[in-house]
Amino acid sequence: GFVGEICSVEPRWFEAIWNEGGIPVLSSLALGSDGEYYNVNADQMASACAIACRADTLVFLTDVPGVKDAEGVVMPWLTTKQVPTLVADSVIAGGMLPKLEACSNALKRGVGRVRILPAAQAEILPQFYFQKLEFGTEVIGA
Repeated sequence: GFVGEICSVEPRWFEAIWNEGGIPVLSSLALGSDGEYYNVNADQMASACAIACRADTLVFLTDVPGVKDAEGVVMPWLTTKQVPTLVADSVIAGGMLPKLEACSNALKRGVGRVRILPAAQAEILPQFYFQKLEFGTEVIGA
């Protein structure tokens, strides 16, 4: 299959689903202007959709407990300014790179809050707005 990048998102489809009481569930496939389907990075897809829908919060549920520091301890928060140094020091690598790029992009383009949470603790999502969470990493715009 083809690999692509997201050029635009049409938020009216989300709004139509929300207006009917539904929850949109997406695949990381995108339709290109040439009529072909493209595989896109799921983190970039989530970020682009959050931006297009003017979301106030974006939460990434992932298979890791959060962003880890050099000692392997989950960082409760980090700023987008810290990311290049952590990458240069090889503290952040692999799949966390596109995730943090997506976090940074969302924050730069109007999403107010971004958090990376472990999917193993997904039951805490209802508490997200009402109490301090002890899980995951909050990414803060610089």
